[in-house]
Amino acid sequence: MTDTITDPSGKTKFRQINEAFDWVFEAPKSEHVARLKTVAAKNQTVVPFVRWGVGAETIDWKLPFGIPEATKLKNDIPDDMGESTLTLEFRRIKSFTDPSSNMANLPEWKREMNWMSIIEGVHHKEADFLTAVKDVELLNLYPKLEGILEDLGITEYVKPKKKRKTVKVKKTAK
Repeated sequence: MTDTITDPSGKTKFRQINEAFDWVFEAPKSEHVARLKTVAAKNQTVVPFVRWGVGAETIDWKLPFGIPEATKLKNDIPDDMGESTLTLEFRRIKSFTDPSSNMANLPEWKREMNWMSIIEGVHHKEADFLTAVKDVELLNLYPKLEGILEDLGITEYVKPKKKRKTVKVKKTAK
């Protein structure tokens, strides 16, 4: 891949978290844990994002579900070209998870504006990733992650809801 950097020790680093997760899960299943640990060794945000995103840690984000309607995402930006990254914004993101932070004292509209500034500053794929973490839907975004959670030591998590197939009933004319 052209969007990776390999250091002399052979470990791979990624600018965007979503690229790292794509790299982890494009490999055969037997390599998923090792690859995720490789990424986590270089990026301290991976473990909290996984734990929050699967519901292993319960977080009261005090934010509405999904991406706020007023958010203006730039969907035409290529990978690695976002203004910021989730790794760089982690301190601001963590303030939403800490009940003793000043973020908890802000009115709802101000907290949502701060959230939107983070979402609008990162690449649109990372915005989708962060929204999945916040809404505890990371397993919907990366379904293969569920298969390795036990190997990672996560036994209690929010299981994804099975999507039911909708069947269209044909109406017959009489």
